[in-house]
Amino acid sequence: MKKKIFVIAMIAALLLCSVSSVFAHSSIKMYLNGKEIFSDVPPKIIEGRVLVPIRAITERLGAIIKWNEKKKSVDIDFGAIRAQNTRISLLESALAPKDPLSAAKTWAEGVKTRNGALQYAVMSDQLRKENYSDFVESNWSTGTSSPWIKSYDVNEICKVNSETYRYEVVFTYTDSTKSTFTDTQYVTVIKVEDNWLVSSLERYDIKGEITKVTLGRNKKVESIFVEDDKAERKGYDKANVLIGSDTVIYDGYTDQELSKRVLKKGVEVEVTFTDDPVAMIYPVTAEAKIIRVIDEPQDNSIVYRNNHYGFSFSLPESWEGYTIVTDRWEGVSLERAKKGKVVERGPILSIRHPKWTSKNPRQDIPIMIFTLDQWKSLQQKKFSVGAAPVGPKELDRNSKYVFALPARYNYAFPTGYEEVERILEGNSLVPFENC
Repeated sequence: MKKKIFVIAMIAALLLCSVSSVFAHSSIKMYLNGKEIFSDVPPKIIEGRVLVPIRAITERLGAIIKWNEKKKSVDIDFGAIRAQNTRISLLESALAPKDPLSAAKTWAEGVKTRNGALQYAVMSDQLRKENYSDFVESNWSTGTSSPWIKSYDVNEICKVNSETYRYEVVFTYTDSTKSTFTDTQYVTVIKVEDNWLVSSLERYDIKGEITKVTLGRNKKVESIFVEDDKAERKGYDKANVLIGSDTVIYDGYTDQELSKRVLKKGVEVEVTFTDDPVAMIYPVTAEAKIIRVIDEPQDNSIVYRNNHYGFSFSLPESWEGYTIVTDRWEGVSLERAKKGKVVERGPILSIRHPKWTSKNPRQDIPIMIFTLDQWKSLQQKKFSVGAAPVGPKELDRNSKYVFALPARYNYAFPTGYEEVERILEGNSLVPFENC
């Protein structure tokens, strides 16, 4: 790349030169990436502008600079740098892992040896962008000299699909006292063309059991208190975890999203905080970026799971042998042009008690299913469902559907209606997102 001499001032401004004084009689120092540059031709201030010797700077950037007598120009060539970048790119491509486990192990080896270049080589483009400045700032040497990583274990914990795998990497640290401790990171590996690259890195701030759940005015989970009773774990032992609008809850180590309703006492979770500053007050209070539900207590409940619409429903043990009765709801237009006409339809899935008979019917648990657009139109009173003066009551929703309870579903007070009311009060419906 060639530049004319008239761009000297522009280049000088972009090279982070530091001027120690604005007064002409004071000495001016030049710094590049924090290191002072010395030159036989000193910088000068002329008519309020700082002029610096371009050769001293560009050569330290790896460029070749020549004076072209014929053209009366300064030729700056960064070809050597471009060639070096090409060479590195070809090496990275040739050494790129050909299977997911190798990608995770290569990254782990880079962490163990504090080799930022090796870690960077097996990262996806997006992860490289996120970490590049940190690697440069550390001069591509990561970690600390003490304590240091003694060994690591890489274990597959989840195959999300044929092109996405998740691994648990457990690093064992030691120091001069020979004491040891472990640190766990979760590595997601994806297939990019014929290679496998690390696409995300995740570590939890606290792993433990939910001992308290705080609900807001709308009865939505506002925060959870998590306690870790296993001293060997690294991280906080207690934390007040705030549930923000951007908090994502996953089913274990999969990409399947869960509703806040799964956050109950006794559930074991791993929590990763946001990057916002954490007030160092014990126990710590911080907003969750990611919550992974690792284990739920066994309560002998019966669970109906509907993968088509994306929800599960917990039932008492006495409902074992339940059946599902399928029906449809109809929405009648309230708009003048179509008044009285059926304009919307959708399914009703009723969970029926195993002791239900035609002679002795029991209370069903009816679940109406609306698309998000249908629910919006219903709230805007564009149509109505049923003769009741009030509309269906929302139970919960996922990204595609709203699950609702019909108005006056128990108007006849059949056998078991009190039990059904208690079941519904327990937030038994839990929506989820399919992978």
